[in-house]
Amino acid sequence: MTAQAFESPAPAASTGGPLLGPLSWNLVYVDDLAAMRAFYEGVLGLPVKNASPYFAAYHTGGCTLELMARKDNGPAAGSPARGWDRNRVLMSFKVENMTAVVAELTRRGATLLHGPSPTVSADGLPPEGQVAQFIDPEGNIFELCDEPLFF
Repeated sequence: MTAQAFESPAPAASTGGPLLGPLSWNLVYVDDLAAMRAFYEGVLGLPVKNASPYFAAYHTGGCTLELMARKDNGPAAGSPARGWDRNRVLMSFKVENMTAVVAELTRRGATLLHGPSPTVSADGLPPEGQVAQFIDPEGNIFELCDEPLFF
């Protein structure tokens, strides 16, 4: 696959504004909703926005994170794949004190995969922050980032 330059999306014909609005939620299909809820609520400390026997939604700032029990109604139905091989999702959470948050999540039992390490930067420019990547009980990767948000 070659890199392509992308232009801003065309405005919506009816309003003159962007075609798409802000990202509403990120959904992650899970096998064991109870275990995943215990991790996201107990270890990560995310506040529950809404829940049912087949999903849980969490407040994460401007975008909701949803965990959805695998059912017979989606791309994950019947798939033996787990984590990255199933979802190809990387969730990144903004943090203010990388060292303290990494230490606390590790103390709570989260598995650190990588970091903290410098963020990727343009050639010749110094990194603007750090990232640390963890893995949840089903193999989904989530990241902490302390670099200033530029978007």
